[in-house]
Amino acid sequence: MQRAFLSFFLLLTMTLGGLNMARATALGATATVQDTIVVRLPNKATLTLTVRNAAQLRDMKNYHLDSLTSRLATYITQAEAAAKTGTTDQVTMRFYPDKDQPGQNLPEEIRITAHKPGANERGSTKTQVFLNKKFGLVAHTDNDGNTSYNFNSDKKKKTAADSLKRVNQERSSSVSFRLAFGLNTFVNTTANAVSTGAPGLDYWGWGVGYLDLGLDFVQPLAYSKRAKLALTFGPEFSMNNFQLQGNNQWVQGISTTYFERAPDVKQVNSSTLYLGSLNLPVMLRLKLRNKDDRRTLSAGIGGFGGYRVASNIETEYKLTGSDYKYQDKISGPLNLNDWQYGVQGEIGFHSLRLFAKYNMNELFRDNKGPNTHVLSFGLNLTGF
Repeated sequence: MQRAFLSFFLLLTMTLGGLNMARATALGATATVQDTIVVRLPNKATLTLTVRNAAQLRDMKNYHLDSLTSRLATYITQAEAAAKTGTTDQVTMRFYPDKDQPGQNLPEEIRITAHKPGANERGSTKTQVFLNKKFGLVAHTDNDGNTSYNFNSDKKKKTAADSLKRVNQERSSSVSFRLAFGLNTFVNTTANAVSTGAPGLDYWGWGVGYLDLGLDFVQPLAYSKRAKLALTFGPEFSMNNFQLQGNNQWVQGISTTYFERAPDVKQVNSSTLYLGSLNLPVMLRLKLRNKDDRRTLSAGIGGFGGYRVASNIETEYKLTGSDYKYQDKISGPLNLNDWQYGVQGEIGFHSLRLFAKYNMNELFRDNKGPNTHVLSFGLNLTGF
C-alpha cells in the first residue's frame, strides 16, 4: 500500500506541473466554474481533482507533495500497527504536519482510518489529507488492495450550504409575479327582458379574451423535499374582452346594454365590450417536484373578489360604399355589476399550467343586460 501512495504522489506532482499552464486559461475564465481532472494510475487507482479556479491548482506546488509521500508512509505504518493491536474494529489517527513544522506550507491535517484485518481478509485503510480549509485529499484502500483517491474543493460544503439556503427560502414567505392569459365565454345564460340568449363571441381576434397581471404572496403551510403546500394571495388586475361575431354590435341604450345585428349599410369589423377589474384572489396551492428538483404536478383551488375599475364599448365599422373606417367608443358603467366574485382553480404538469375562473355573479345588473355568467380559462405563464 505504501508503494501505491508513493506512486500516486509522484505522478500527482508531475501531473500538476504539466497541467498548471495547460488548464490556466480554461479555469480562469469564470471563477465559479468547477473543473475536473481525472487521472487513472497504473495500480488501478483513480484520482479525481476538482478545483474552482487556476489559483487553487497553482497553489498545489506550495504544499511539498514530494516530501509528503515519505510522511504518509510513516503515518500509515503507525495507523496499521495501531489497528492491529487496538481493541476496536478500526482506529483513526490524526497528524498535524503544519503545526509540527510551521512555515513550510505542510498540510494542515492528515487523518488516517485503518481497519483491523480479519483472519482471512486484508485490512482496509482510509486516508484524508487536508491541505487547507478549502480543499483536501481523500484516499481509500479497500479489502482487495484497490486504492481510490478523491481530491475536492469546498464544493460539497457549498452544495450543502446552497441546499440549506434553498430549504430556508422554501419554508419562508415570498412574493412572485403572475401572468396568465386565455379566453372568455358566457355560461348559464337565461332569457330576460333584454336578451333571449347569450351573444356569439369571436374568440380568436387580436386583443380578444382574458389577461391578468398580479402578485402572489406565498405563505408556506407545509413543506418537504418533494412537495410544498402554500396559501397564496395578492392583488390582480384582470382584463376581460367580449368581442361579438359577425355583423353584430354592442349597444348602450337609455337604461340597458344589449347586442343586436347592425343595419345592412353598416359593416362591423369588431364590436368589443371591455371590463377591467382589480381583484384579490386567495388560493390553496400544492406543488410537487421530482428528485431533480423540477416541477412535476401542481394544483390549486380558491376564490376571488374584485371591483370594476374600467369598462367601455368599442366598435369599428365601415359604411356601404365607403372605404373610410369609423370607430365609436363609449365609456362608463355600461350597466355592469361593479363587484365581481367567483371561484377558480388550476392544474399543471411540468411547465404546462391551466387555469379556470367562474364568476358566480352575473356580468350585468338585473334586467339591465343579458342574463349571463362569465367563464375564463387559459394558461398560467408565471407564478407559484
